[in-house]
Amino acid sequence: MLYFISVIAFIFILVMLVSIFVGWKLIHPPDRPVIDNPKNYGLNYENISFKSRGNDITLKGWYIPAEKNEKMTLIFGHGYLANREEPRAEALKLVKTLVSDGYNVLMFDFRAWGESEGKMCTLGLYEKYDMQGAIDWVKQNKPESRIGLFGFSMGAATSLLVAAEENCVEVVVADSPFSDLKAYLNENLSYFTKLPKYPFNPIILNTIPFLSGVKLDVVKPIDVIGKIYPRKVLFIHSDADKTIFCRHSELLSNCHPDKFTYWKTSGVLHLRSHQAYPNEYQEKVLSFLNSAVN
Repeated sequence: MLYFISVIAFIFILVMLVSIFVGWKLIHPPDRPVIDNPKNYGLNYENISFKSRGNDITLKGWYIPAEKNEKMTLIFGHGYLANREEPRAEALKLVKTLVSDGYNVLMFDFRAWGESEGKMCTLGLYEKYDMQGAIDWVKQNKPESRIGLFGFSMGAATSLLVAAEENCVEVVVADSPFSDLKAYLNENLSYFTKLPKYPFNPIILNTIPFLSGVKLDVVKPIDVIGKIYPRKVLFIHSDADKTIFCRHSELLSNCHPDKFTYWKTSGVLHLRSHQAYPNEYQEKVLSFLNSAVN
C-alpha cells in the first residue's frame, strides 16, 4: 500500500511540475530576432519606438510610408511565436502591395518579441495596450491619418479587442483570430504542448494565471465584437488551420454579416493563406480596404 501511494504521489508531483514548466514556457517565449528588413523589398522606412499605453515598456517597429495618395495608416499585429516580420504570412510582401496602393504601414513587435522590451507574452491581454501605444504614435506623428488594424492570429484577436475600445479605428483585417482565449486553449493547447489534454490542460490553464496574473477568461473578442459594429471587419481563415480552427472566424463574422466579411481559404496551415494565394489575398484585402476608405 505504501508503495502504491508513493507511486501515485510521484506521478502527481511529476504532472504538476511538467504543467508548471509548460505554462511558464508558454508565456515566456523564446527569442525571435528581427532578421528581415523593408529595404529588402524596395521599401522606404523609419525605425520607430514608442511606449505601450499605460506602462513603461518600450516597443520597437517600422513605419513604412505610402508611395502615393495616402489613404490610411494600417497598424500590423503579429502572431504568437513571431515578431513584426510575421514570415508565416509573408507580411512584408503584403506590405509592399499595400504601400504601393496608398497605405502607410506601422509594423511593431509586441512585448517580449523581436526587439521590444518585456519578458512575458500575455496572449492578447496586455498586447492590447501595446497596439494602443501604436495608435498613440500614429496620432502624435501622423495626426491627420485615418487608422486601420491588420492582425494575424494573436495579433488579429488583439486587433478586435482594440477596435472595440478605439473609435478611431475605422476598419480591421483579422487573419486567423481566436474568439475566446480560454476556450481556444482548452480545445487546442495540446497542439502546442504535445501533451495529453487530460490531465495537463486544466492544470496548465490554472497555472498560467497563478504564475503571471494573466486572466485568460477576459481575452474574449466574441464578447466585444458588437462594439466594432457597424465598422467593417474582414476575417480570413483556412479550413485546414490546425492551430486555431476556422470556426472561430465563422463565429465572429456571423455576429454581423452585413458588415463583417469572411473569406475561408482552403487547404493551408495557420497564417499561410497569403503564401498560398498571394494574388487573390492581396486583391481581396485591397478591395475590402478601399471600400472602407472611399
